[in-house]
Amino acid sequence: MSDQVWVPAIDQSHLREGAITLATAKGISIVLIKRGEDVYALRNRCAHMACTLAGGHLDDRTVRCPCHGWRFDIASGVFVDAPEIAIPTYPCKSDGGQIWVKMEEL
Repeated sequence: MSDQVWVPAIDQSHLREGAITLATAKGISIVLIKRGEDVYALRNRCAHMACTLAGGHLDDRTVRCPCHGWRFDIASGVFVDAPEIAIPTYPCKSDGGQIWVKMEEL
């Protein structure tokens, strides 16, 4: 089993409520979404054809891929129309004005 580490992703001041924010953590493109006090991190790649989710649309608790409309739950990464498909999600925390994301040690 791989070790996981907390890595800085973005300055907390760059997050906006209800917006999709692009960031990079450990060289991996991710999107961050702020909903109230919670911040969600998902891999910035749709499970369908690897389209970027950063250009997608946010509907309450789902992000919609701009290429073909696939919708993913922002907390679990699960594809709404076929729950056996999911994209990676990452735990987040705020510390020292930064948003940190927990990722596999490379």
